[in-house]
Amino acid sequence: MSATRTVTVAVPVYCGELFIEETLHSLQKQTHRDIEVIISLDGADPLAEALLDPFLQDSRFRLVVQPQRLGWVDNLNWLMTQVETPYWCYLPQDDLLDPRYVELLIAHADDSPEAAVVYCDIQAFGLLDTTFVQPSVTGSGGARQLALLYEHLAAVAFRGLTRVEALRVAGDIPANEIENFACDTAWMAAIARWGELQRVPLPLYRKRYHPGNEHTKWAQWPVEKRTRAWTIHCAAMLEQAMLVETTAQERRLLWLAAVGRLVSPRTAPHYVPVSDLTSAERVSLLDTFLELVRARGAADIPELLEAGWDEIEQWTRGFYERS
Repeated sequence: MSATRTVTVAVPVYCGELFIEETLHSLQKQTHRDIEVIISLDGADPLAEALLDPFLQDSRFRLVVQPQRLGWVDNLNWLMTQVETPYWCYLPQDDLLDPRYVELLIAHADDSPEAAVVYCDIQAFGLLDTTFVQPSVTGSGGARQLALLYEHLAAVAFRGLTRVEALRVAGDIPANEIENFACDTAWMAAIARWGELQRVPLPLYRKRYHPGNEHTKWAQWPVEKRTRAWTIHCAAMLEQAMLVETTAQERRLLWLAAVGRLVSPRTAPHYVPVSDLTSAERVSLLDTFLELVRARGAADIPELLEAGWDEIEQWTRGFYERS
């Protein structure tokens, strides 16, 4: 195999008997043949192993059976640790790739060394028929974080082609206590610390929507759970943004963008009924966010913003009331 253009494709599998064969066939049809496919079966599953066995005749495919259930985030994080090639991508057990997916994305990556991730549009099928399009995230490290905080919710770039150097900087997918809600979007912020997220404007990725999707379950949670999950997510996005090397002034803008994300009409309505919130409920949402950020202590906010907590809270509330 080539030492410079090999792509590791990570395929986590759990109860994937319905769709896994079709998914792996879409990998075998890739016009870019220089791939290594690592399938991680999340716990012993004889039926799944029987379905996967024929694919292991392809020397590019290998199977690892985890000794115990990891869950989708830890399983994917484990797969990331196995990457030894210049590029990596993730393919869930129920999604499909256009045969030119790897070929076209790696060609773009070859021409764009500043890109941490190269991704395409996502065509949904099954229970949902739509196309997910997210604009490229470019510019300085701070500008990239601002764009993600203000404009991005769907984790389209998560399903792109990632440079291994960026993967190492980003580290693990940042899990959270509310069933890992939107941690894939927080991962996009982590990967954007290394470089740009660049879009190839073609629907080369097909995402299957069915009752078992994690994202489908999120939308069905009670409002209280969705609101708590959203608040935790906004705090996680803030933590990634605060890791960018920049000035205190720009970090203050990032802080306010994370606060604004709580009730942003471009992101929050998917999970928080912003238009139905009373003034008291909006205040409570901000209070919860501030308490959470201080409790998590992932970053020394006063030092990064060059202001004490009382001052930070004062101008934060003024901004929030106007947002």
